[in-house]
Amino acid sequence: MNKNQDGFNFLLAGIFLLLLGIVYSTFLALHHEFAPVVTYSVACVLLLAAYFSKYLNIGYDIRQASSLVAFVIIVVSGIVFPNDLESIEEMYLLIPLIFLFVLPGSMWPIFIAFGLLSAYLPSMADHELSDLIEDGLELIVISSFATIMTYFQQKSLKQMEHFKLDSYTDYLTGLFNRKKFMEYMTIFQQRHKKNEQSGFALLTFDLDDFKKINDQLGHLAGDQVLRQMAIRLDKISHGNAIAFRTGGDEFAFILSSDDKNTLSQQSQLLAQQLIAFSEQAYRVSTKKFFVSSSIGIALYPQDAVEIETLYSNADLAMYKSKEKGRNCYSFYDTRIMEAATRRYELEDALKTAIVNNELFLLYQPKVCLSTGRVHSAEALIRWEHPKYGLISPMEFIPIAEASLAIIPIGQWVLEQVCLQSARWQAYPHLTSIAANVSSVQLTDSNFINVVKSALANANCAGERLEIEQTESWFMDDPDNNVKILSEIKKLGVQLSLDDFGTAYSSLSQLGRLPLDILKIDKSFIDDCVHNDRDHMIVRTIIQLGHNLGMKIVAEGVEYEAQRELLELEGCEFYQGYLYAKPVTAQEFEALLVAEY
Repeated sequence: MNKNQDGFNFLLAGIFLLLLGIVYSTFLALHHEFAPVVTYSVACVLLLAAYFSKYLNIGYDIRQASSLVAFVIIVVSGIVFPNDLESIEEMYLLIPLIFLFVLPGSMWPIFIAFGLLSAYLPSMADHELSDLIEDGLELIVISSFATIMTYFQQKSLKQMEHFKLDSYTDYLTGLFNRKKFMEYMTIFQQRHKKNEQSGFALLTFDLDDFKKINDQLGHLAGDQVLRQMAIRLDKISHGNAIAFRTGGDEFAFILSSDDKNTLSQQSQLLAQQLIAFSEQAYRVSTKKFFVSSSIGIALYPQDAVEIETLYSNADLAMYKSKEKGRNCYSFYDTRIMEAATRRYELEDALKTAIVNNELFLLYQPKVCLSTGRVHSAEALIRWEHPKYGLISPMEFIPIAEASLAIIPIGQWVLEQVCLQSARWQAYPHLTSIAANVSSVQLTDSNFINVVKSALANANCAGERLEIEQTESWFMDDPDNNVKILSEIKKLGVQLSLDDFGTAYSSLSQLGRLPLDILKIDKSFIDDCVHNDRDHMIVRTIIQLGHNLGMKIVAEGVEYEAQRELLELEGCEFYQGYLYAKPVTAQEFEALLVAEY
């Protein structure tokens, strides 16, 4: 497209020079004296300068002024240095067309044609008036027709440019959109292929937890945040760094450099600027909000030479930033691709893990501090992958949640726990089995029916099932989550809050929950014997839970001194390596038999 445009411009320039050459040579053929030659030469130079100034980004006003000065010189020279009528017919008909090339889309050529009629004045005494009128009308009509046609042609071109610009602009933020982004990527790729010393960096980023703004405040508030972000991006955009909105809350920067060896450092500085800008307060109505950004950086040609691959690599680096804790930037490297490949494989394998009998449960005993006997247990899911071996739940649970595979997996866990709890009813001191339930499961509209079905199919009483959920899940949407827990509670199921103290719950919200059990997070148990601060936290949680009518379970108890402190503080139950690691159902039952 650029080559076609260049060819067309070259053709127009050739026609312009041809017309100007005809007019100038005709005048020189009539006048050989120094004064008229210099006068007409000055006019031609002004017209040449005016025409080619548009390729030098010189202002339209200067071009117009040069053209009008040239016109005045031509009119005056025509009066001072008269021409014969035949030369006027040959030469003056072309002059408005020359000005049409210099000032396309304007009406000046029509006025210029009327001005050129003054050249006929010296010839009036020697020619018939009818001939002069005929030649003058011909000049006016042809000039007017050409001017009007050019006017509408230029208007159409401007409208097309406007439509083209709109198609490249994001309607909400005013930044370049994804279409323009892909076009620029191709342009930069072609440019830097020709210069091996140059390169460019692609920075992709989005606003962390932006969905919460839309969900809690509405899409209009979200749009305001996006517009404010675009204004900030515009401030750090320049000739070598161009900002784009590629979709939703996703943005990108293309940073070009003539020295690819310094590109990494330049992109790092730009990423730091982006983080600093994005973490400033956003104003929505009268309120302030803080939103961070996660940034991924991929370098051309170091990280990829294909556009789609480079874009994909930058996205992978961005997700790496999210895993690191957000509000930071990461450069792409091959380890990210290896991790992504593993993640994709695990995500795909999770779909058939149940059918292939790759998932299994271990049970960690919960021990009564007063009797020393097993009181209940927590079921812990494990995955034996055929290629990678034993996969940690810390790795595959987030993948299952993101892909929604956690819903069928969680249903399988509930069914197995209910079946196992029903089998162990023969051990009356074992009161229940706990299943950890993901926030994705709890907010699934069919979750209550899944619990009912699992209990019914196993012929398991509701109180023999305990559901553990995390404190962070509850804090995401307290009002709605209280309703969900209340519905579960109606089934007779016991409810426990896991990892208490790690998500900064408000006490007023905690009191609203229909909980039976409060679990003290392992991080407070680890140093409770030697650290007075942790000791006081453990004591406070125990007293708080008791005041709210809850039983207390301490997690991660590994030493006898920890157990003694918990017993002294009135904690009811504990779990941890001090008693037993998580064991298989057969091993757990052996523990029960030994105590029975």
